Amino acid sequence: MHPTEMINEMSRQFWNSAVLRACIKLELFGLVESKRALSATDIAAHLGGDERFVNALATAAAALDLLESEDDDRFTLTPAARQFLLPEAPDYVGNLVLHITNYWSTWGNLDQLVLDGRTELPFQNGYSSEADYWRDYMAGQHDRAVAGQGHHLAQAVDLSNHNLLLDLGGGAASYSIALCQANPHLHSIVIDAPEPLAIASPLVAEAGLEDRVTLVEGDLFDGDLPTGADVVLLSGVVLIKSEAECRTLFERAHDALGPSGLMILQDFMRLDDSPRRRFLDTMMDLYVLIGFDPGSADRPGAIYEQWLTDAGFTDVKGTPLPTQLAVITAQKRQDGR
Repeated sequence: MHPTEMINEMSRQFWNSAVLRACIKLELFGLVESKRALSATDIAAHLGGDERFVNALATAAAALDLLESEDDDRFTLTPAARQFLLPEAPDYVGNLVLHITNYWSTWGNLDQLVLDGRTELPFQNGYSSEADYWRDYMAGQHDRAVAGQGHHLAQAVDLSNHNLLLDLGGGAASYSIALCQANPHLHSIVIDAPEPLAIASPLVAEAGLEDRVTLVEGDLFDGDLPTGADVVLLSGVVLIKSEAECRTLFERAHDALGPSGLMILQDFMRLDDSPRRRFLDTMMDLYVLIGFDPGSADRPGAIYEQWLTDAGFTDVKGTPLPTQLAVITAQKRQDGR
């Protein structure tokens, strides 16, 4: 590709995410699937939209391999859209797409945010309401877990000899659900703020795990944590915390574990130096810095390994996963120190 066209293509990439977001917001994929095949005229009638514009959107979605256009100009879903973009599909990731694209205006303000050294969440610039932002965020993280990340985590850690999991900042309880499903003897205590736990409650019930997953309102940095757990999980937490906060969390996790307890850290971190992962980690580092907290960072795994060692853990081991997330495990000493 000519360098000029490479730059032109780079500048147009936001068009793709805009088409994807619009189709999700308009519930276009579910509509087309429910009718099996629809023309642009039919779609416009169902949506109450302009036929010319709807046809342009559907045709663009087809160009992105989200829809297929049949000979009679009727649209159907591609296999990828059917698997990942139907709300009722087990692998649905539409909420995650909405969460990521909620940052549209934040990225649009990138030049000023860089000059100011400032973080800006979508509800701070008016692109999304605060309630919608947090709903999309929590539901999106659950999408990620259900679409495969929960399975990868369960495969990466051996909990066959562990019975009580303390899930700090567990959000929608997504990974507690996945780990309890993979380990029938395991019980979990999920600690987080009231809002994510309100999302977690029906998900735990839907999984039939009310007797094994307990939801507890609490602050990760303030107040006593339950003690005596033999596993502590921190998933999707440290990426958006400062060094001081990470170190505090590791120390509190160490204190909460019983002797020989296992610490599991799952997050975006630099453990795999392949070109693709290096690119994603570079972009993720900028994303969390401007969109979450000034102390956020996509850090090298070796940094977390050192901080865990400083907190008293031993046998610290990093494991890249097939996804962008990675896992670090660490052990508390048998004497509990």
